[in-house]
Amino acid sequence: MRLRLISTPCQTTKCKRGPYRSIAMRKYHSLPSVQTINSSFDDVNLDEFRQEAFIPMKPIFMKSMEDKVSTSSGKEKSIDVTAKWFRHVPSTQFAKVLPSTKISTLLPSQYLHSFADTILPYELTVDSDALRKRIERLMQPSNQYHMIFSEQLRQSLEPYDSTKSFYHFYAPFSLFLSATNPACTLPLYIAQAQMTDLPTELQEDLPTPRVVKEAGKGDIYDANIWMGISTSYTPLHKDPNPNLFIQLVSKKRVRLFPPAIGVGIYHNVQQSIGASGIASMRGEEMMEGPERSLLEDRVWGERVNDQGFEVEVGPGDALFIPKGWWHSIRSSESGINASVNWWFR
Repeated sequence: MRLRLISTPCQTTKCKRGPYRSIAMRKYHSLPSVQTINSSFDDVNLDEFRQEAFIPMKPIFMKSMEDKVSTSSGKEKSIDVTAKWFRHVPSTQFAKVLPSTKISTLLPSQYLHSFADTILPYELTVDSDALRKRIERLMQPSNQYHMIFSEQLRQSLEPYDSTKSFYHFYAPFSLFLSATNPACTLPLYIAQAQMTDLPTELQEDLPTPRVVKEAGKGDIYDANIWMGISTSYTPLHKDPNPNLFIQLVSKKRVRLFPPAIGVGIYHNVQQSIGASGIASMRGEEMMEGPERSLLEDRVWGERVNDQGFEVEVGPGDALFIPKGWWHSIRSSESGINASVNWWFR
């Protein structure tokens, strides 16, 4: 099943994410930690996973064991794309646009550049006047190097509206690759790019984890990658199927709420804005406007419900998010971030 964000409310509760830069710097009250299984997602004991998480439908955090020798049979490789997909570049190459305290910056590798023509779904959230002015400046090419990028950006945002705060569009991967250059960086977000739409080589880099294939019925509902520039933010929502979320690059913080608590937060926000939305129908309203702002405050602000949980996931870490559990995700580091997830039963 393919989900694409449209202007009318979509009848699903799958994740829809968008970049949101200011939230990453805000202070928030901590919540209790998500229960942890002392194994990586590659080596987790399936019986333990079923009993602790899958059957009771409770969230479980699986920490990457970088210093541990894998106990797997070797028939399935671990997901580790950092060295293949990205490269560290000395910040001295971008001295005019990067702070002097930054030693290096992470950029896409030449390998990723070979897939520049792949068409992918994007989201762009314009959350400040400064960002809006930057977008307008980037749409006007300043030199030969930026001309192709500027033209792609103009076409992607047509019809451009200076009052609009959220865009969803399709564009070549080259747009993202160009926007990672510190000289013309832009908080683009490749959101929910279905694995089956990716080139075969990229699909092979992300093999389906054993826990997805064997913990339940082996029914994989969907698999997607998420890749952003600068920080990214996902408003509070719930998924229609169990979700295995794996962080590839950088770190993200996740807050989760049990079904009854999450729906209470949702209805409280709906009442506050005089709306009567249905919890199982989510559309662009979750990406902009008063609903997004209020949900952010109730999840990450001082008014957060203390009956939730939280965890920070880093490269190689995995989080099992049960069906019906409400969750919100935000980057906790700047720069390129990337994640992959599987909805399964």
